[in-house]
Amino acid sequence: MNTDEEPIAIRQQMTKERKARWLARQSLESLDRIRAVDSAAYRRRIEAETPAQSQARRERYAEAYHLVRNRQSQRIHDEAIHFIEAHVETHNCGPMNIICQFCKSKNFAAERSSDGKFTSCCCKEKIKLEKPSDALSNSLS
Repeated sequence: MNTDEEPIAIRQQMTKERKARWLARQSLESLDRIRAVDSAAYRRRIEAETPAQSQARRERYAEAYHLVRNRQSQRIHDEAIHFIEAHVETHNCGPMNIICQFCKSKNFAAERSSDGKFTSCCCKEKIKLEKPSDALSNSLS
Protein backbone atom coordinates (compact mmCIF):
# COMPACT_ATOMS: atom_id res chain seq x y z
CA MET A 1 0.00 0.00 0.00
CA ASN A 2 1.42 3.41 -0.85
CA THR A 3 1.15 6.46 1.39
CA ASP A 4 -1.84 7.89 -0.52
CA GLU A 5 -3.89 4.74 0.06
CA GLU A 6 -3.09 4.38 3.78
CA PRO A 7 -5.30 7.27 5.01
CA ILE A 8 -8.11 6.00 2.79
CA ALA A 9 -7.79 2.47 4.18
CA ILE A 10 -7.69 3.81 7.75
CA ARG A 11 -10.75 5.96 7.10
CA GLN A 12 -12.61 3.00 5.55
CA GLN A 13 -11.73 0.80 8.53
CA MET A 14 -12.90 3.47 10.99
CA THR A 15 -16.16 3.87 9.05
CA LYS A 16 -16.71 0.11 9.07
CA GLU A 17 -16.12 -0.05 12.84
CA ARG A 18 -18.41 2.94 13.47
CA LYS A 19 -21.17 1.29 11.41
CA ALA A 20 -20.71 -2.00 13.29
CA ARG A 21 -21.09 -0.17 16.64
CA TRP A 22 -24.16 1.65 15.35
CA LEU A 23 -25.74 -1.58 14.08
CA ALA A 24 -25.08 -3.27 17.43
CA ARG A 25 -27.17 -0.58 19.14
CA GLN A 26 -30.19 -1.07 16.85
CA SER A 27 -33.22 -3.23 17.63
CA LEU A 28 -34.11 -6.26 15.51
CA GLU A 29 -37.15 -4.48 14.04
CA SER A 30 -35.15 -1.45 12.97
CA LEU A 31 -32.45 -3.72 11.52
CA ASP A 32 -35.12 -5.52 9.48
CA ARG A 33 -36.41 -2.15 8.20
CA ILE A 34 -32.86 -1.03 7.35
CA ARG A 35 -32.20 -4.28 5.47
CA ALA A 36 -35.48 -3.97 3.58
CA VAL A 37 -34.70 -0.39 2.53
CA ASP A 38 -31.13 -1.34 1.56
CA SER A 39 -32.25 -4.34 -0.49
CA ALA A 40 -34.94 -2.28 -2.25
CA ALA A 41 -32.39 0.41 -3.13
CA TYR A 42 -29.96 -2.23 -4.37
CA ARG A 43 -32.68 -3.85 -6.50
CA ARG A 44 -33.61 -0.49 -8.05
CA ARG A 45 -29.95 0.28 -8.78
CA ILE A 46 -29.49 -3.14 -10.44
CA GLU A 47 -32.66 -2.72 -12.52
CA ALA A 48 -31.50 0.72 -13.71
CA GLU A 49 -28.11 -0.58 -14.91
CA THR A 50 -27.25 -0.78 -18.56
CA PRO A 51 -25.93 -4.14 -19.84
CA ALA A 52 -22.39 -2.71 -19.85
CA GLN A 53 -22.75 -1.56 -16.23
CA SER A 54 -24.13 -4.97 -15.25
CA GLN A 55 -21.19 -6.68 -16.90
CA ALA A 56 -18.72 -4.35 -15.16
CA ARG A 57 -20.42 -4.98 -11.78
CA ARG A 58 -20.28 -8.74 -12.28
CA GLU A 59 -16.60 -8.52 -13.21
CA ARG A 60 -15.86 -6.44 -10.09
CA TYR A 61 -17.72 -8.95 -7.89
CA ALA A 62 -15.92 -11.88 -9.53
CA GLU A 63 -12.56 -10.18 -9.03
CA ALA A 64 -13.36 -9.42 -5.38
CA TYR A 65 -14.52 -13.00 -4.86
CA HIS A 66 -11.30 -14.40 -6.34
CA LEU A 67 -9.25 -11.97 -4.25
CA VAL A 68 -10.96 -13.17 -1.06
CA ARG A 69 -10.50 -16.82 -2.04
CA ASN A 70 -6.83 -16.25 -2.82
CA ARG A 71 -6.30 -14.50 0.52
CA GLN A 72 -8.00 -17.37 2.35
CA SER A 73 -5.92 -19.93 0.48
CA GLN A 74 -2.74 -17.97 1.21
CA ARG A 75 -3.66 -17.69 4.90
CA ILE A 76 -4.29 -21.43 5.14
CA HIS A 77 -1.04 -22.11 3.28
CA ASP A 78 0.88 -19.78 5.62
CA GLU A 79 -0.67 -21.41 8.69
CA ALA A 80 0.32 -24.83 7.38
CA ILE A 81 3.90 -23.76 6.73
CA HIS A 82 4.33 -21.94 10.04
CA PHE A 83 2.58 -24.61 12.10
CA ILE A 84 3.87 -24.88 15.66
CA GLU A 85 2.75 -28.01 17.49
CA ALA A 86 3.22 -26.33 20.86
CA HIS A 87 0.29 -23.99 20.04
CA VAL A 88 -2.19 -26.81 19.38
CA GLU A 89 -4.75 -27.32 22.10
CA THR A 90 -4.79 -30.86 23.39
CA HIS A 91 -8.03 -32.77 23.56
CA ASN A 92 -8.33 -35.60 26.03
CA CYS A 93 -11.03 -38.23 25.57
CA GLY A 94 -10.24 -39.74 28.93
CA PRO A 95 -8.92 -43.22 29.57
CA MET A 96 -9.50 -45.97 27.02
CA ASN A 97 -10.61 -48.46 29.63
CA ILE A 98 -14.18 -49.47 28.77
CA ILE A 99 -14.24 -53.06 27.44
CA CYS A 100 -16.72 -54.14 24.76
CA GLN A 101 -18.79 -57.04 26.07
CA PHE A 102 -18.69 -58.82 22.72
CA CYS A 103 -15.18 -58.48 21.25
CA LYS A 104 -13.31 -57.31 24.38
CA SER A 105 -11.85 -54.23 22.63
CA LYS A 106 -10.87 -51.20 24.68
CA ASN A 107 -12.94 -48.07 24.02
CA PHE A 108 -13.49 -44.58 25.33
CA ALA A 109 -16.61 -44.05 27.45
CA ALA A 110 -18.03 -41.51 24.97
CA GLU A 111 -17.95 -44.09 22.14
CA ARG A 112 -20.77 -46.04 23.75
CA SER A 113 -24.19 -45.65 22.10
CA SER A 114 -27.38 -44.96 24.05
CA ASP A 115 -27.99 -48.67 24.71
CA GLY A 116 -24.56 -49.00 26.34
CA LYS A 117 -23.03 -51.11 23.56
CA PHE A 118 -20.21 -50.16 21.20
CA THR A 119 -20.77 -49.93 17.45
CA SER A 120 -17.28 -48.85 16.34
CA CYS A 121 -15.53 -52.17 16.97
CA CYS A 122 -17.75 -55.18 16.21
CA CYS A 123 -21.14 -53.50 15.59
CA LYS A 124 -22.73 -55.14 18.63
CA GLU A 125 -21.35 -58.59 17.72
CA LYS A 126 -22.53 -58.40 14.09
CA ILE A 127 -18.88 -58.74 13.03
CA LYS A 128 -17.06 -61.77 14.37
CA LEU A 129 -13.39 -61.09 14.98
CA GLU A 130 -10.87 -63.90 15.11
CA LYS A 131 -8.99 -64.35 18.34
CA PRO A 132 -5.53 -62.77 17.89
CA SER A 133 -2.52 -65.07 17.78
CA ASP A 134 -0.52 -65.59 20.96
CA ALA A 135 2.43 -63.63 19.54
CA LEU A 136 0.20 -60.65 18.79
CA SER A 137 -1.53 -60.90 22.17
CA ASN A 138 1.83 -60.95 23.95
CA SER A 139 3.11 -57.93 22.03
CA LEU A 140 0.00 -55.90 22.83
CA SER A 141 0.03 -56.55 26.56
